[in-house]
Amino acid sequence: MSMDEKQIREEIIRYFRKSYELGFVNMFEGNISARAGGRVLITPSQKNKEQVTPDMLCELSLEGDILGDGANHPSSEYRMHLALYRLRPDIQAVVHVHSPFATAWALNDSPIRGDLAEVYMFFGGEIPVCSYGTPGTDQVFKDFGRYFVNEDKDAVLLANHGLVAGAASVEQAFAKVEAAEKLAKILTIAQLGGKPHHLTEREKAALLARYRASRH
Repeated sequence: MSMDEKQIREEIIRYFRKSYELGFVNMFEGNISARAGGRVLITPSQKNKEQVTPDMLCELSLEGDILGDGANHPSSEYRMHLALYRLRPDIQAVVHVHSPFATAWALNDSPIRGDLAEVYMFFGGEIPVCSYGTPGTDQVFKDFGRYFVNEDKDAVLLANHGLVAGAASVEQAFAKVEAAEKLAKILTIAQLGGKPHHLTEREKAALLARYRASRH
């Protein structure tokens, strides 16, 4: 059942606050958006996550025009969100965070990869790194066509910046960034010692088949 605008607004705020509670962002970092009736609702810039409310969300057209009363300024990353919506009509929500472990991999210019079953089942293989772009500029999303369209990815790292994911709902997009952060943490710990077990090509193929089946 599709949600009405009130429910979408409430869901954005719920996960915006959760991103702060989980330490994925600080008080004023990160942003979340969702489509709503031909428009895009996005979190406002520089607002305390413990005090932001559903009515404080900013409204945008897909072309980037600010709609509504304009009482709050949209997140400085709104162009990145709109670019993803234009590239992928199936994506209904976008979540951008600076979660510690995933962002550390982005800082090292390292895709999140490893022979962990969930890497294949949840992400269809590695989570790639987009080349660096100054936050708030079009350069941030210059690689989105390559990864979100050509490679059909739903989550990418942003070099020296953070992590962004898109999905059919805010809940699902948030689940992707949460899963990516957990995978980055597990793989980081695994690299500290021991000898990770490697999957065979046949085992990887079976996991990828499950991933593809889940998408269709």
